[in-house]
Amino acid sequence: MQCRTCGCQLARDHRGDECTPCARRRAAQRTSGGVPPVPEGFWDREDVRAALTEQHFGKIVRLYRTAFAPAVNQAEMAAWLGVGQSQVSRIETGRAPTDLAKLARWARVLRVPQGLLWFRVPDARDASPPGGPVRSLAASAPRGASAEETGADEGGADEGGEDDVRRRDVLKIAGAAAVGAPWRRLADAVERERPPDAALLGTVQDRTTEFFRLEETAPARTILDSLTEHGGAVQRLLRVTSVEQDRRQLLSAAGETEALAGWMAFDLSRPREAQSRFRRALRMAEEAGDGPLTACALNYWSYLLASQDRSREAVELLDRAGERVRGSAPATQAWVAGRQAEEAARLGDADTAERALARAFTAYDYARPHHERSWTGFFGPSRLGGLAVSAYGRLGHRETDGLAESLLGSLSPTDTKVRALVIADLALTAAVAGEVDRAGELADRALPLAVRTEASLALDRLWELTEALPQDRGSAGDLRQRVRSGLLGGGQPPVSSSSQDK
Repeated sequence: MQCRTCGCQLARDHRGDECTPCARRRAAQRTSGGVPPVPEGFWDREDVRAALTEQHFGKIVRLYRTAFAPAVNQAEMAAWLGVGQSQVSRIETGRAPTDLAKLARWARVLRVPQGLLWFRVPDARDASPPGGPVRSLAASAPRGASAEETGADEGGADEGGEDDVRRRDVLKIAGAAAVGAPWRRLADAVERERPPDAALLGTVQDRTTEFFRLEETAPARTILDSLTEHGGAVQRLLRVTSVEQDRRQLLSAAGETEALAGWMAFDLSRPREAQSRFRRALRMAEEAGDGPLTACALNYWSYLLASQDRSREAVELLDRAGERVRGSAPATQAWVAGRQAEEAARLGDADTAERALARAFTAYDYARPHHERSWTGFFGPSRLGGLAVSAYGRLGHRETDGLAESLLGSLSPTDTKVRALVIADLALTAAVAGEVDRAGELADRALPLAVRTEASLALDRLWELTEALPQDRGSAGDLRQRVRSGLLGGGQPPVSSSSQDK
């Protein structure tokens, strides 16, 4: 008999299907958050110190893997780091990785002592909001962000009013949950384990939609706990519901909640949690026979893959998503096609990108985003325009700047995340073209917006910008350091006030 983990031969009288070293490592994983601690003295080893001095994190990864007996395989390490197995191989044997966002995340996962690193690892941004977790359904409305969390000064909201609007939305939703009769009926049905009637099913859907609406302006960490509790409530209703049509409606609501929670986990740099939630959303969508929900979960997942430099896999997911909404759900169709254009452009496939954009705009002619599904309310003309700007920028299209300026002029004060993404896309385009001064001006506008709202897509673009800048020690080097410092600086980007976007 062989060990199911490492394949070594087990003794005849050995109990279990895993050798003792593997069993010990698995136990260590369970007690240490999934990644086992390295043997004592590991960080003092000469070869480890040499890799740290060389600033080659790939070599550190390989030394970490091989510090155990038996060695951790690359597939297991890939799961810990949130990357593909082939990427682990490239990290270990190729050029030293330089993406500071990934380095910081990997260093946190492997618990590398801060004093040994050549970069700063910021505190994790996945802490619960002030006040602790929500305890009851009646009180579990999405919680709002404090002035400190949103970046507003002590005197009130920023110019443009987006923080004031955000707080008013949060208070309105919280008030409805605390005193509104529908929310009390929902809480009562859950506590008493009563099957929902038609009115209560409508309340569940309305509440799910409110979370999607709030996500457009509020940072993920301020509402994820409440969203998770809402999903738990829907699951409890499912357990006492036997009417098939009602079960399908609840399954769709539960799947929508999981898909949104997965997106928020991605926003908070928790790739494994995001992937797990997307899988659960897909299972619920399949059980409910809900093709558009399947497309939604796959579309969200495609962003995670793209952030891991797995654009070809993202394209495959988007192809599957497109199949599930062919001939239906035009707003979701347009979103999927816009994403296909963006990823095709990332791969340099101009023909495919342009055809996908044409499909997106055609589908959008028939879309009613605020009436289609919970998640489509966000997909207004500005979001479709943002995908077009991203695709055009990656292709170096001559109309990129004109399209972007027109789009920025049409945004409302509350479209902060869209504004950050569009400006970051323009900054990335300028960096790729070697226009360092323009890239710097745009990055200085995008950076405070992206950091304050925790807009993961805009933050990803800015990290790409640092890699795309020319490798010199002049203005490009200064800009690279400035952007990296802002991204890792805990919300205090070093930019002048005159360059900030209001």
